[in-house]
Amino acid sequence: MATQLYLLRHGSTDVESGALVGSTDVGLDGKGLARFGRLSRRLEDVEVWYCSPMLRTRQTLDELQRHISTGQEIRYDDRLREIDFGRWEMQCFADISKADPGLIDSWTRYTDFVFPGGEEVAGFCERVGTMLELFMVHDAEKIGVITHGGVIRTLICLALGISVRNYLLFDVQPASLTVLELFDKGGVLKGLDL
Repeated sequence: MATQLYLLRHGSTDVESGALVGSTDVGLDGKGLARFGRLSRRLEDVEVWYCSPMLRTRQTLDELQRHISTGQEIRYDDRLREIDFGRWEMQCFADISKADPGLIDSWTRYTDFVFPGGEEVAGFCERVGTMLELFMVHDAEKIGVITHGGVIRTLICLALGISVRNYLLFDVQPASLTVLELFDKGGVLKGLDL
């Protein structure tokens, strides 16, 4: 039997649009949260919830709980954190390309890249992959996950069996829902940016 994985990206933050926000623990700006009311019907039957421990995801969970009962205990898991962008945290691409032009080409190759002073992409993908493995063998048929855009994009790539270099092909907006149907050997993308 397939497992339905409901991936909810946290709401928008008060950080400048286009800035890389990974390990910086910022809060929500309160915009776009009404969307959760519209999504609540799809999420009412979720049997278990997992959540990144970051402030923005916990605040998203609080807002979601205003619309539905999440029932049992929420399982916070560090593996659901966004990637650590290191010294590029809170910077936009234009600033990064001026400060580190030599690293931009390496970044586009992605899978062997290490963010300066931050996390290696391969390690990030590995930790996200361990969550996918957990979800694929989970007893629950409907699992909810509140996490970050990069985590969701990576989960999509891993579940579909495509290279994580393609992660930017998936537009995962703040306060949006992505649905994956998981089987023994992989997954099917059932909904994006709902």
